[in-house]
Formats: sequence, C-alpha cells, structure tokens
Amino acid sequence: MKKTLITTFGVGAFLAACSIAQDDFAPRKNFGALYEPVDTVLHGGGQDPAGFLEYAEALGENRYPVAWMTYISLSHSPERILEWGRGVKRDLDATGKDGLMPQVGLNMTGGLDDGTGLDVAIARGDYDAQIKAFCDALELIGRPSFVRIGYEFEGGWNNYSEKGFIGSWIRITKTMRERELPVATVWCSAGGSAGPRPIEEVFAFYPGDEWVDWWGVDVFSANEIPMPWIADFCDLAGEHEMPVMLGEVTPRYVGVLDGQEDWDEWFGPFFEMIRDNPEIKSFCYINWEWAYWSEKLGFQWYDWGDCRIQKNETVLENYRREMDRPLYQHL
Repeated sequence: MKKTLITTFGVGAFLAACSIAQDDFAPRKNFGALYEPVDTVLHGGGQDPAGFLEYAEALGENRYPVAWMTYISLSHSPERILEWGRGVKRDLDATGKDGLMPQVGLNMTGGLDDGTGLDVAIARGDYDAQIKAFCDALELIGRPSFVRIGYEFEGGWNNYSEKGFIGSWIRITKTMRERELPVATVWCSAGGSAGPRPIEEVFAFYPGDEWVDWWGVDVFSANEIPMPWIADFCDLAGEHEMPVMLGEVTPRYVGVLDGQEDWDEWFGPFFEMIRDNPEIKSFCYINWEWAYWSEKLGFQWYDWGDCRIQKNETVLENYRREMDRPLYQHL
C-alpha cells in the first residue's frame, strides 16, 4: 500500500539535513508514512495533562513536544468515551498549540469476568458502539493523531489472542478509514517488558502492512535498551517500510534523582539507541513520579522511581542538550 508523505515538517527537516554532518547520529530512513517527519524524530511527552505541561515548560519553548499522550479503553461506555474526547479537546486547545498531535493509547482490556482481553468480542462486533464513539471523539478533537490500537499487544497482562487481536485491529482501522479520520495507526509491541518474545511470536499479532501506518515498541527498564531485540525489530520495520515510534518510554527503576549516575545508566544509552537506529522516527517520554500514580490509579508502579526530568538539574540540562540536536523535531 502506498503511503502518503506529509511535508508539514519540511523546514525542520531541511535544517536537520544541513546540520547532519556535524552530529553523531545515523541519518534517518524515510518511508513516506502518514505523519512521518522527513529526516527527524518527532518528540512527544505525557502522559497526563499536568505532567505534559511540566515537561514542556522544563524543556523550554523551542523544545516543545509535537505529540501529547493520552489513553482511553473500549471497555468504557460510549458516553464515557465521548466525555474523554471532549476533555482531550479542551486540554489540547488550552495549550494554544494548534500543531500539537494526540498520541492515543487505545486499550482493549477489561470488562470480562474470565480475565481475557476484549479483542475477540471487538472483532465479533460486540463493541461497535464504542468504536463509533471513539471515532466521534477523534472527529471532535479534530487534530491529526496517532492511535496505538491495543498497545503492548503481546504482553501477558492484556491476554489477547493472535486471531482476536488482528480481527479487532482491522475492524477498528476499517471504521476509522471509512470515516476518513486523520489518524495514523501504530502497531506497538511491549518489547522487553513482555520478555521479550521471539520476533516470530510477536509477528503472529501483525494485521498486515495494508492496515498499519507505523510500528512501535515501548522501552522502560535499563536492561531493555541494549537488547538486540530492539535493533532486530527496527530492521524488520525497515524491511516493511514502516517508521518506528517508541510509544512509551520512562527510566523505570532508575529515575532522575541521582543525576549523572541516572543519566549514564538510562538516558545516555537510550538516546544513543535512538541515534543508532535510523528507522526510529518518534519517541514519547512519560514524565511521572510513579509512586504517586501507583497510589492514585492502583497499579504496582510504586518502585519505578521519580522520572520527572525537572527534578534534577543535571538530568534536565543533559536532556535539553540532547533535544537541541538537529535530529529531533519539536513543535
């Protein structure tokens, strides 16, 4: 399937191309995917409105993220999904940034007594009202968006089946395309958090190139970064002519409070990984104090660390310098 090349980032790409010889990163591969930047890496953050704003303010206006992370589940009622859409529109409009793009994690778990994901029921049509409400919400938001359908699909915590996941993905994507919504779909793996699984097992969840715009993988713990699996995943994405989004990234179990030590353990290797893999065209940083959100939401995140870059001056200054490379595309 031929992809549409979006050129709204052309000026930044031109400047990046002029500077590329002066920096130590692999020139990006360009595949012409929907909302794919030319020669650069889209910068995103989140994953709640306040956390996003704190992150953007800490970095400064000239490093403002392009992508704004948010989440919704198809297990909710259509009314709740529409309420979510109204809230996203309100929060995005409040930033005053017309070019800010939602990066939506569309969850397909919850609501069944046997603990399985909703993928089979969604593929069967049981949640068509929720899919319609989600499309209505995207239309209400009215911005070009990335949607990571059933993100971290191979993770055991989601309990998706290969057949059910593919069927639900196609059903959701077909509906969004019939509505002609400005959406790029992202097939997002759990990566190291799920094992990682052999690439053949992960690929068993693949809906097919005709239904996918980007590939993605989430990166958390420091030991995931040097895994050959990520480079292999990027190589395979390149063979399928798909750009890669690092959909959720945070220095799990490391944090920022130890300054340079934390930078050397997680941030430095992470950004080196981006620079070394030319298929990577976007990353989205989760700027959270995880113990707070663990208590607030009831998840077992209490020991993930304080990952808010503004809480350590050394990490913040190093991060700003990294974002000043011509590799990165800001708003």
